[in-house]
Amino acid sequence: MSAPASRSPWIARIVATLALVVGLGVALTVRSSGGIDLDPESLRARIESLGWLAPAGFVTAAALRPFLLLPSWVVMSAGGLLFGVLGGIVWGSLGCTLGALVTFGMARGLGREVVAKRMHGRLARLDAYLRRRGAAWLGLYTALPVSALTPVHAAAGLSGVSTLAFAVAVALGFVPRTTLYSVFGDSLARGDSARIIVVAAVGVVVLAIGIAVARRIGRSVEAEPEPDAPES
Repeated sequence: MSAPASRSPWIARIVATLALVVGLGVALTVRSSGGIDLDPESLRARIESLGWLAPAGFVTAAALRPFLLLPSWVVMSAGGLLFGVLGGIVWGSLGCTLGALVTFGMARGLGREVVAKRMHGRLARLDAYLRRRGAAWLGLYTALPVSALTPVHAAAGLSGVSTLAFAVAVALGFVPRTTLYSVFGDSLARGDSARIIVVAAVGVVVLAIGIAVARRIGRSVEAEPEPDAPES
């Protein structure tokens, strides 16, 4: 009865490795073909050339963003340039959520079993916090207009947070983030400098609030009792 359970981690690692190889292969192919630089206009031009397939191409690019080494603001702003505010929010949130799930799934498949056996101290407290109350923190962090998403989403995959809780948290978190940058991209398309200034100001305020809340959560993590070490 123990054989299927023992094979399960290896199956997850194989699937995660294949996903990593495929993702890197697609990203390298896109990069080597040229036409995408680290600015929204470059991505907009490349996606727009796909015609009626532009939404699918954009969602794919957003999902592969970690492999393409594209900052999230570039992808989300390009969504506003391409599809306007509403389209940018819908397609940007969908694509970025898929990308976050890919990152989460690969990290979990490749490393969760190994990491879980070696967690102690602050890392163990963080893992316990994420399992109990981490979804709200992940949603808030994802919503911040300026934050490093890929390493945090990968770290969540190495933690004990459930896949469903992670998916819901980041999906909700991406909505305000993509809204801000979709408005920014749409303002660029319209040449509305006044709205660009407003978006920048809102982004600064939201970031300051988010940092303050994140620090409070950090203190909560420090206060989290360390779980008992698993029996060997």
